[in-house]
Amino acid sequence: MVASSGNVTTASDIDQVHGYYMMFGTMVLFTGVNLFITRLGTPKTVREDPWRWKNILISWVHALICGVWDILCLVLYPELFGDLILHINYFTFLMIPFSTGYFLYDSIDMLINKKLRQNWEVTAHHIAVASMFWFNFHQKLCIGYNVLALMAEVNSFFLHTRKLLQMIQVDYNSVFYKLVCLCNIVTFSFFRGYSNSRILIGMYIEYDRVPSFYYKCLTMSMSCMTLINIFLFWRLLKSDFLRNRVNKSVNPGVKSINSESNMNGDRHMAHVKKE
Repeated sequence: MVASSGNVTTASDIDQVHGYYMMFGTMVLFTGVNLFITRLGTPKTVREDPWRWKNILISWVHALICGVWDILCLVLYPELFGDLILHINYFTFLMIPFSTGYFLYDSIDMLINKKLRQNWEVTAHHIAVASMFWFNFHQKLCIGYNVLALMAEVNSFFLHTRKLLQMIQVDYNSVFYKLVCLCNIVTFSFFRGYSNSRILIGMYIEYDRVPSFYYKCLTMSMSCMTLINIFLFWRLLKSDFLRNRVNKSVNPGVKSINSESNMNGDRHMAHVKKE
């Protein structure tokens, strides 16, 4: 945050206890959101698995809040690109414990509902991300890089919207569903692709500015996330675009076959809950 006097906020101006207030407050917030959604009930089409509906809907809420917050960070404070390691102000700083709190809440929710093993990829993601985020906001370090990492939440908003529409059985040929799929693949390409690439470049050119143990942990985490993103992008592209083209070229008159093929692909995709 740039003060009116022209002085730039530094790590010494930030009290990390506010980060812990935000983290625990976020856990309470999403617990309240869970209770509210439970009182609202679930659509008839998802009553066989109400937990997944609630879980994805809460993830959607987090993606909405964090996605808007992240865009504001990038627009209001473009100077963060000048030093992604040392940049800090309360607006960008507090977003990190906010997301950390959400990941902790979601992990506890899966633990209570005995979903940790079933959603092992989500569990691994939360452990890797929450531990990195916690270290960063506790040390008040690499906040700029975390802002880049959370650009993925812009795409997550559309990714979760797509899954929620599938769960309530929206017509896959509807204009709205196709628009969501298009926004999903476009935001995936930019918000995940750019942030992932920029972080990898930063790891290569600025490795000597962070603790060696932290760098090794980050290398393992980013390697996994890069592979996951490539795999997920291909599955989304194949499910929402390539399969439709292949089906139409083979037999453009048989809509029922195309619809069933899309349904199977989307049901398979529904098992990949997060980024």
